[in-house]
Amino acid sequence: MLVCSDHDTCADCKTALPSEDPRPNGVPRTPCPRCGSTKRIKSGEAHIDASVNVKVDAKLIIGWQEVDRLLDKAEYGAALLVAAVNAEFILWEKLRLFTPAPALAKAPNEVRSIWGKIQANQDKTVTLSSLLKIAEYVTQCDTFALSPTWDPLVRVINDVRNRIAHERGYFALLTRLRDPDWPETRIRQVLEDAKQFCHGNAP
Repeated sequence: MLVCSDHDTCADCKTALPSEDPRPNGVPRTPCPRCGSTKRIKSGEAHIDASVNVKVDAKLIIGWQEVDRLLDKAEYGAALLVAAVNAEFILWEKLRLFTPAPALAKAPNEVRSIWGKIQANQDKTVTLSSLLKIAEYVTQCDTFALSPTWDPLVRVINDVRNRIAHERGYFALLTRLRDPDWPETRIRQVLEDAKQFCHGNAP
């Protein structure tokens, strides 16, 4: 965003005055009509980047600092869990702000129930798996698109989180890299993709 001003300010009495620049060399400024001073504080322009949602940005910054900290400690399972929370937050925010197509009114009862909770801002009662069901439905209607896209990345993160929650010892397998499907290189790539997804789609 460009912010600019077309006036100067009197350096002595702070009266706003029309800018006289550029002016020919040797031509004096017009004295201030209030105090007679010819000293000026020049106006200018500045580029300002403003965030539309400081709360969202702050949450993401905190979340990814934690992911990086856990990666530095080789806590891969925990890093994936934090990434899942971030991905869930972004998907929730994008769906909460989404204007649904008329097709959503004809959706199955489960989908409409979840959508009602999103509209009522009941985030504590909606899981990432539920958000994925809504995302899948509205994406099929060609009305919901994210860049980078949520599919398959968020599905993969959700599957890992579900395995951590339901399979005894799976968290330790990930952290100690004992799952052949999840070597360190894959974990780091998934986390990098998740970071791009979250920051690229922040509302």
